[in-house]
Amino acid sequence: MEYADKASELLYALKSNMAAQLYWLKSCQILKPGNAADGAITRYPGQGWITPYFSNFAAMALLEEPSCYLSVERYLDWYLRNLEGNGTILDYYYDENFNVKTAAPDSEDAYAGTLLSLAFNYHQKTGRADWIKENLPNLKRVAQAIINLMDRDGLTFAASSYRVKYLMDNCETYRGLADFSILLEHIGEQKARYYKVKAEAIARGIEKVLRHSFLNYYHPSKTGWIKPAINLKIFYPDAACQTFPVLYGLIEPGSGRGARLYNIFNERHGNWVTIEPPDYTWMILGLYACLHGDYRKAYEKIRHARKAYINTESGNWFCAESAFFVLTCARLIRYRDRWLY
Repeated sequence: MEYADKASELLYALKSNMAAQLYWLKSCQILKPGNAADGAITRYPGQGWITPYFSNFAAMALLEEPSCYLSVERYLDWYLRNLEGNGTILDYYYDENFNVKTAAPDSEDAYAGTLLSLAFNYHQKTGRADWIKENLPNLKRVAQAIINLMDRDGLTFAASSYRVKYLMDNCETYRGLADFSILLEHIGEQKARYYKVKAEAIARGIEKVLRHSFLNYYHPSKTGWIKPAINLKIFYPDAACQTFPVLYGLIEPGSGRGARLYNIFNERHGNWVTIEPPDYTWMILGLYACLHGDYRKAYEKIRHARKAYINTESGNWFCAESAFFVLTCARLIRYRDRWLY
């Protein structure tokens, strides 16, 4: 495709697709003032399951639209209102009468890390230091939930009852604590450095414990003393997890290591652009490509997702995939001069 010949048409399509998905994400939010469910973001419109990890990404994407800032605040309020005593959160289900059931979360560390990054981005977009200060005790409880899960090597366990250290989770907890420390600096909170030190401990753990020193790839996880062998022919988790150190700022995409990991990922799994249902589309890879300046491949990922998942109303299209679709569109639009003209 000659992008420059159709630049106006493609840009219009990107903006339209992004707007459509923002509307879809807004329709996932429960709006019931005065009810405990108010503000929650469900996996799909019209049903009651809330996986806060996925919802955090959905709210992150909603920050791309200024008219949605209050919706994001409403979600943050719901999350903090439903914290457990130790700063973690459960998965929630509301039926048609807003009766509630809960279930154990998939993880505790990644939920907390992505929530802190959401709070940081909310402040960056809105400048609402008053909301941050008002909710600081609860945000610190979320941060402490991560710290409580840290082992002596710096890495976090997925949950207090699930003693596995995952690369992907640890990248998210690193980013969450690092973002939280920056947020606290912005509002003049003296404890900012404490969280920065904890984030740096996680980063060291990732490099010392999970990186294979000879192969220079990352082990997907560690359980006790056991680290599984790395087989990059396996898409998930082995190959897919290699993208997370760049996605969460542990490695610069333009560095030698970052470029090498991206090139190897494309060599082994070059079909990531055209993943089909019933598999999840892994829209986060569109954002990953953008970070490496591979905007055209990211655009093709957007086109394919619309054709294979959105237009077909695939059941594998849910709020987190939609979120990374929006974030990829936003980046493609923001940097259009680098690939479209």
